[in-house]
Amino acid sequence: MNPTEQKLDQIFHLWQQGLCPGGQVLVSHRGKVIYDKCFGYANLEHQVPITQDTVFHVASVSKQITVLCALLLWEEGKLDIQADIRQYVGDLVAFSEPVTVYQLMHNISGIRDQWELLMMQGVRIDDTITMEDLKRAIAKQRALNFAPGSEYLYSNSNFTLLAEMVERITGETLHQFAKRRIFDPLGMGHTCIKEHFSQIIPGRAYSYDDNGEGGFCYHPINFAAYGATSLHTTAHDMMRVLENYGAPKVGKPETIEAMMERPILADGSQSIYGGGLMLGEYKGQPYLEHGGVDAGYRAHVMRLPKEDLNIVILCNTQNTIPALAARRIADVVLDLPEQPAEHEAYRREEVDAAQAAGLYLADLPWAALVRVEMGKSGLTLGAGPGAPALLPLGGNCYQVGYLPDRLYLGRQPAAYQMGANLMELRKLDTGLESTERLLDYEGTYGSAELDTHYHILEEEGALYAVHARYGRCRLYACGTDRYVVQMEHLTVILTFLRGSGNQVIGFAMDGGRVRHMGFTKLDG
Repeated sequence: MNPTEQKLDQIFHLWQQGLCPGGQVLVSHRGKVIYDKCFGYANLEHQVPITQDTVFHVASVSKQITVLCALLLWEEGKLDIQADIRQYVGDLVAFSEPVTVYQLMHNISGIRDQWELLMMQGVRIDDTITMEDLKRAIAKQRALNFAPGSEYLYSNSNFTLLAEMVERITGETLHQFAKRRIFDPLGMGHTCIKEHFSQIIPGRAYSYDDNGEGGFCYHPINFAAYGATSLHTTAHDMMRVLENYGAPKVGKPETIEAMMERPILADGSQSIYGGGLMLGEYKGQPYLEHGGVDAGYRAHVMRLPKEDLNIVILCNTQNTIPALAARRIADVVLDLPEQPAEHEAYRREEVDAAQAAGLYLADLPWAALVRVEMGKSGLTLGAGPGAPALLPLGGNCYQVGYLPDRLYLGRQPAAYQMGANLMELRKLDTGLESTERLLDYEGTYGSAELDTHYHILEEEGALYAVHARYGRCRLYACGTDRYVVQMEHLTVILTFLRGSGNQVIGFAMDGGRVRHMGFTKLDG
């Protein structure tokens, strides 16, 4: 085994621990495959190993295929990417602003994200969500997150609408069109787009969550949604897509160039998102890439065109982050210089573990709650028997089991989440509040755009949101008339709105990809 292979193997050491999930890793450099390995098991119950033919759900890696489908129709003059989307899906548009097909492709439309919309409505992410559910949620939206073209904000709704356009123009399903125009010409014999939740996908890997302490649980996907997700493929098939970007066999060179275009935003900056692809520079190397996250599935594809380096990582658990692993592969193969991780600067003073316990908030643009508990054996992330231990690494740094996640507790708390995203935290006061003041918020609040209601009530100095699907969830103060609440997989901030007489008349609900969803107080 050569030194490069040994270094790359070490990146995926958690997939080499006996009966465990794992993945496929395929790397080519200057037209030659230099690393091609499979690790772990596709099915733990039946002990089925992962092979080159194992098929993975690759989540948002799907978006580039949907965009390429749309651009192939643009090549033929059947789709005008500068046209208002009303020309193709007018029945799904209730907002007044014009939005172009181009803005959908580049995630600059301002259209709210479908998954957050459904969760705000009370739909759980593990419900059997269909394309019709998604289209209904999108079609009810009367407002956008921002003026079209002015900002970049990731929204899965954009790609559901693109998929709908492809189907209406061609008379085929998205899978049928993609198979005929992309998969078959590129020789992607193990690839399909899943169209309904009960569909059998031969050779598919199951999805598992790793608790960070060697325990795995099955994490299924029930939804039947595509365009933004649901591409099923192998590493070898996805490598053909990356190779096609360098030497197009499907799509003209100008079509591939259109996917690589980075729009200029209202503030004069250049967006980081092209047509279904993230674009940027890593240690002086331009790249295109996209990741995918659904249930326990993780996927990442990355191409560094200057070096003709292509990397595909597909896996069925979350314990190794493919985006981070892809960069480490690039470091090894290209001998790139090491740089100190941004999060290391947070390692400071020693902290008292008991005082560090509590509830922490990562503010918008993506609200998140982090609960640290003090147990008999030390700190844990969350409570209960399944809560992973927080292992002290020195100073104020704690590791979540053996996962790449880090927490920095103390005076300047922060979380290094998923091995890639640094979030500054602030500790919340979880004590009781004035009952008299909280009674001001009590009432029933409704949203026509979501067709749902929330009841806000006070109980013994605490405020709660009650919903038919989520039950009763505690609200925690995070500012004047501002509260954060976690309802299963959804964490949002509620900002209560006051009228001319200073009475509460409603609230705005903000998530990471849905801004200022208005609710009106219906009583009181």
